[in-house]
Amino acid sequence: EPRQTDAPGEPAPEMGIFAAANREFESTESGSDASDISEEFASEDGKSPEETASTLKTGLEDSALPDTQLQGEERPTSTCPSSSVVGEVVKTIQHLMEKFSMDLLTVTQAFLKNTGEVETTLNFLQTGQRLDGYPVWSREDDLELQKDDEHVRSKLIAKFGAENVAKRIAFRKS
Repeated sequence: EPRQTDAPGEPAPEMGIFAAANREFESTESGSDASDISEEFASEDGKSPEETASTLKTGLEDSALPDTQLQGEERPTSTCPSSSVVGEVVKTIQHLMEKFSMDLLTVTQAFLKNTGEVETTLNFLQTGQRLDGYPVWSREDDLELQKDDEHVRSKLIAKFGAENVAKRIAFRKS
């Protein structure tokens, strides 16, 4: 049979991983309000996966995993991560999937709940807890974080620590 030559190359599966997992993360914990934020993570336009992958950049750069050898150069000023960063993220996820015999969704959700921090996610998958002893982020916590309310913010800081709240705000924006 003649092969179709006009079919476009299949898109690399890793590009949509975080968008899909984040949509899943947003919708599994509370279905009612998932629709208003799904726009933010729509992967149809092709830019979202790169934005979402960039959220893991900081976690990878801080990480001490031996197989994650990122150069100590200046961060690029553009918000799009280089393909090598995306590649590192994908490798890390695949490594964790094999190490813990977990599916993609479980591992990516663990990343999302741990603000994309590699070591923290690794520890969380291993022990069910974060290294720093704070709880993981839930959909409800993210909703609280979006409220511009000092009282709510101070409750979150009491629950997660100021540094984690600051990291989470940056993570949500990226």
